[in-house]
Amino acid sequence: MQTIHINLVSEQLQPNLIPAFIDTRCQGVVLVLGDKTLLDKAERLTKLYQGRDLPILWTSEGTSSHRLVQLQKQANTLIDWLATHHADKQWMLNATCGTKPMALAFANAFNRYNSEHPETASNGIPRALIFYTDSQNREIPLLNEGIDYALPWQAVMNLDEMLAASGFEISQEIDLDNDDEIRSRAELTRYLGKQFQGPCQQMQSNLQGMASKAYLDFPLNQNQAMPSVPHGPYAELYQRLVGANIIVWDGSSQQICFQSEDACRYLAGRWLEELTYLTACECGFEQVAMSVEGIWSGSSVKLNSERGKNNEFDILICHNNQLLIIECKAKSWYERQKDESTNQDVVLKLESLGRKLGGIYGERLLISARQLPDEMVQRAKDNRIKLCDQADAHKIKATLLSYFDNMQ
Repeated sequence: MQTIHINLVSEQLQPNLIPAFIDTRCQGVVLVLGDKTLLDKAERLTKLYQGRDLPILWTSEGTSSHRLVQLQKQANTLIDWLATHHADKQWMLNATCGTKPMALAFANAFNRYNSEHPETASNGIPRALIFYTDSQNREIPLLNEGIDYALPWQAVMNLDEMLAASGFEISQEIDLDNDDEIRSRAELTRYLGKQFQGPCQQMQSNLQGMASKAYLDFPLNQNQAMPSVPHGPYAELYQRLVGANIIVWDGSSQQICFQSEDACRYLAGRWLEELTYLTACECGFEQVAMSVEGIWSGSSVKLNSERGKNNEFDILICHNNQLLIIECKAKSWYERQKDESTNQDVVLKLESLGRKLGGIYGERLLISARQLPDEMVQRAKDNRIKLCDQADAHKIKATLLSYFDNMQ
């Protein structure tokens, strides 16, 4: 039998979207607003459903989202409308969202309809069904009395939809469609990740500092002086950078020249983002994106920020209707450069963005090339942010694979 989904609109949109996207019998959606407070969320739901060719059949707007008597009247009006216009379909009330009085009033109305109209049941299944999106156990159980059944969980939301549900519209990103440049220097990136956790660990700060200075006023500052002439593994690393056309170095002096602004960004820390992206692409996630930029819908979204960059994400992973938000930092946590974010900025940014973007469907991870100070570890723990420090490719992969298993 074809179905109509009834959504109680609330701040979180994913719990309403996932079951409707999963249900191939769904012919349309009814949106229920207790009052006008969440009209913007209803508009966002409408746009997302339109993207899946699911029409909004009716929007029921009440006068209160908390007063039970008024909500009961609104629920009865909805039942009458459904019986008049969609008596040939099954009605699926998603009781996950809305206020608690909304869920109570509408669930009671559906149960009462079933008890008063037993003739509408089909093969013992009532017409008015009530269900709940259980994100923790990844199932969608029916809540009708005497029915022990759950709709199977399926991966149905893509990255664009997950972000749009939270009010973020992507303007540009790097993914499998346009990551040729990243893959062209993947060998170098993996080499740097290994060396910076091995024999070249002590040179990372100087190299990164020079790259940052060169980038600040490129090309005027593209020539930089090393503390001393490098030898051994240090010299080998510099020669690899020369071979990749990242820098110019004659092999015997303290002077190096950064070849481009991109080379400066890469050595200033972008290499860690690229290493994380390349590693994530090997782990089996549905979607991995890097350097994601976009805009938040509405001016009301104001987050604690690192230098105000609330519209940029290092790495975003979408898998099984869930988000993993990753911040990558190659900086030294014990030395702060001019205009560089504080340790607290980094944690607050990741916490704020994770809460706004993922909600109960998002996890947050900070990947650091350096060891994190104890206070940083505690601050991250307090904000439920997972950590992967002193990160090389093997450690990053082990961390990401643990997320993959948990998101299945």
